[in-house]
Amino acid sequence: MPPFFTAFASILTAWLGWWLKRVSVKHVNGPPSTSFWLGHEYILRSQDKFGDLETKWCREYGTVYGIKGSLGQDVLIVSDPKALEHIFHSARPYPKTKDNNFLLSLILGGPGGLVVAEDDVHRRQRKVLNPAFSSANLRNFQSIFQQCSEKVVDAMGRTSAFRYDFGSLDGRDTELEEALKCLHTASWQSNPSALEFIVVALIRILPGSVLKVLKLVSTRAAHELASVGETAGKVAREILAAQAELGVHDESDKDIINILTRARLTGQMRDDEIESQFVTFIIAGHETTATTMSWLLYELAAHPEHQSIIREELKQSYHNAYDSLPFFNAAIKETLRLHPFAHTPARAAPHDDVLPLMGSKTLVIPKGQTLLCSIYLYNRLPSIWGTDAEEWNPARFLDKNIPVSLGVYANLMTFSTGSRSCIGWRFAIMEMQTVLANLIRNFEFSLPEDVVIEQTPGAQAIVPVVKGEQHLGSRVPLKVKRLE
Repeated sequence: MPPFFTAFASILTAWLGWWLKRVSVKHVNGPPSTSFWLGHEYILRSQDKFGDLETKWCREYGTVYGIKGSLGQDVLIVSDPKALEHIFHSARPYPKTKDNNFLLSLILGGPGGLVVAEDDVHRRQRKVLNPAFSSANLRNFQSIFQQCSEKVVDAMGRTSAFRYDFGSLDGRDTELEEALKCLHTASWQSNPSALEFIVVALIRILPGSVLKVLKLVSTRAAHELASVGETAGKVAREILAAQAELGVHDESDKDIINILTRARLTGQMRDDEIESQFVTFIIAGHETTATTMSWLLYELAAHPEHQSIIREELKQSYHNAYDSLPFFNAAIKETLRLHPFAHTPARAAPHDDVLPLMGSKTLVIPKGQTLLCSIYLYNRLPSIWGTDAEEWNPARFLDKNIPVSLGVYANLMTFSTGSRSCIGWRFAIMEMQTVLANLIRNFEFSLPEDVVIEQTPGAQAIVPVVKGEQHLGSRVPLKVKRLE
C-alpha cells in the first residue's frame, strides 16, 4: 500500500475511534444492532415499506430511541413534540448534519443556497427572500394559479415564479425536466449499496478538509445528484442573464426574480448565492406539492363520500375564498399529516445539551450528537392525533383540539418549524387549494380495480407507487370522470 494511503488509513482509524468514544448515548433504549459497518440505517432504507420499522420501534421504545448508524455511530430518532420544539427553536440553532448538507450542496450546485446556508448567512438570505413569500404578496399569484390550474398543469407555481418554460404544458421534455426526473428517482430508490452508507457515515464524522478527498470516491448516486444540480444551475444562469438585460423596472415588484436581481445590484447576495437560490426554488418546488396533491386525489378516490362533501363546499364558495372551506382545508391538512414528502431531517447538537421530553422528562446529549427528527412519526403519534392516527380522517382537523402547538401550519411538522421552516409553505398551500379546487369541481375520481397504491420502500422522500411496479416510478393511476 502506498505511504499516502497508509497514513490516511491510520489517521482515519484514529479519528473514528476518537469520535465513537466522544459521541455516545448508549443508555437510550433501542433495537439491537447486528452490523457495526451498516447499523440500523441501512435496514431502514432497505425495508419493504417505509415507516414500518420506525413505527414498530417507536411503539416499543418510545418517542426518542437509539439506533446504530454506519460504522457504529449512535443515532437518536426523535418524534417527541417537546424535543422537536427545542431542536428547531433553540436559541443556538441545531445545524443540519454534514452528510445532509454535503448531499444537498451537490443537488443545489454548491453551498450558497438557503437550504444549505447556516447561521448569519441563512438569516441574511431569509431576510432578503421573505417579502416574496408574504401573505400579501402571494395574493398577487391567485389569478396566475387560477389560469394555470384551468389548464390542469402539474407545476404551475414553477412556471409563474421563474418565467421559464419547463415544458409541462405541452408534454415536451426539456433538459431540466429530464434532470428532475432523475432527481425524483434518486430521491426514493431502494436497495442502496453498502458503500453508499459507509460514505455517508464518513461524511457525517470527518472534518471538512478530509471531505475534499472523499469527493474523489463519491458514489454513483452522488454523481447523479451533482449532474441534476449542474443542469439546474445552467437554467438558473439563463434566467439571470435574461433578467440582467431587462433590469428591474418596478421597485415594488416582489416576485422572486426581481428580489434576487435587486439583491445582486445592492450587494446583498453574491452571484453564486443568487444562482443557488434559483436552483433551490426550482428543485424544491418541483415534486413536493405535486406529490401531496397526488396523495390527496388518491385518498379522495378511496373515500368518495369525502370527495362529495368537498365538491358541495366548492359549489357554495364565493370568489374562490378557499380558506373559508373547512372540510376542503381539513383534507389538505390530513394529507400533509399522513403523507409528508420529506420525512426525517437530520440535525446535529451544536453543544452539550439537555433535551426536554413530554412528561417532564429530559435527556442529556453530547455535542455533535446526530438526531434524526422524524416528521413521519410525529405526524402519526396517537397521543397527539388520536387512536386512528394511521388512518386518513380529515374530521380530526375540524375539532381543532390538538394538544400541542408545533410547526408553521396546522400543528404539523411537514413544513418544519422554527427559523428554518419552509419559506414557501404559504405558496404551496395556495397552489394546492387552487389546483385541487378546479380538479374536484370538474372531475370525479375513483380507484381502478386491482391497483394497490403504497408508499415507497425505504425512501428518502415519501412518494406513491403502484405495488409490484415500483420500477416504473412514482404514479397514482386513477379513474377520472368528467362532471357535467
